Amino acid sequence: MKTILSFIVFGWIIPHYNLKNTPVTSIPFDLVQNLIIVKATANGKEGYFVVDTGVSETILNKRYFKGNATGIKFYGIHGNEIENEIWPIKLNIEGFEKNMIGVIIDFTALEKKTGLDLLGVVGNSLFKNCELVLDYTFKELTIYRLNKEGNRISSKNIHKEPQSTLPIILGKGLALIEVKMNGKKLKMILDTGASANVMDIQEINHIGSGSSRVREVSMAGFGKNITQVKSSKVNEWMVGNLPCPPMKTLFVPLNQLNQNNWGNRVDGILGYNFLCNFRVSINFRKKEIHLWDRESVELQLANAKKSDNAIGINSIEY
Repeated sequence: MKTILSFIVFGWIIPHYNLKNTPVTSIPFDLVQNLIIVKATANGKEGYFVVDTGVSETILNKRYFKGNATGIKFYGIHGNEIENEIWPIKLNIEGFEKNMIGVIIDFTALEKKTGLDLLGVVGNSLFKNCELVLDYTFKELTIYRLNKEGNRISSKNIHKEPQSTLPIILGKGLALIEVKMNGKKLKMILDTGASANVMDIQEINHIGSGSSRVREVSMAGFGKNITQVKSSKVNEWMVGNLPCPPMKTLFVPLNQLNQNNWGNRVDGILGYNFLCNFRVSINFRKKEIHLWDRESVELQLANAKKSDNAIGINSIEY
């Protein structure tokens, strides 16, 4: 507690944006094991980061960063307690810069899964009061700075009108939306840090007869261990007015995370298997998401590649 109070006194506990940040920032990314990987710097150290909208904090690899113990518990996807430290950092991604508090933990399992030396994980606190566009077809993130009403401050809107708009609930900085699975309403977290969809083990009896048989697969998260969980390809998803194709889904007990981390009762996580089928925009001020289906985005990509316009793909409205 004493450590946290000292950061409050010096103004670090409130995330602070660089006033020089441009109104629109486009960030290319790679996909590794279905995770978004970007290059960024933290306190001058450059390396690979996972972009994870399923956590609110920016999390740093204890192999590269040292901090002060907090006494506050951090929980992994399996409800396991993870020791952590904190330290103030300046994070910069493609010129988009922010001062914040970094949480320092063990990355052993995540590095084994990706095969990368990871500096950290970028959570939602970087995008607070912004609009974040996730585009798995173009392999690009876009950050729009917003005014107090939640509108883009730039006239450079490089994305067309969405096909569907849904309200979200912000629980501890995480974006939750309502979806339907076999007609049942579920509350799910949008999570770029999940390489597959995840649902509470209690929902495994509601997945429908058309889903594939349940089998065992391995799952990695924060900490040292990789564990075995149940998996099935689940049919009959609806998000707003848009249908989803069958999606691989992992089933784990979520009671510990619901109790300790999320602040809202959630039924699961929408990860890569959902996000790769849509372009998704999260407006953290207006508390809404916008969706474009994959077919329309792929058509726009094909048209953009055919364009002879010398100004390039980032200036074409898509």
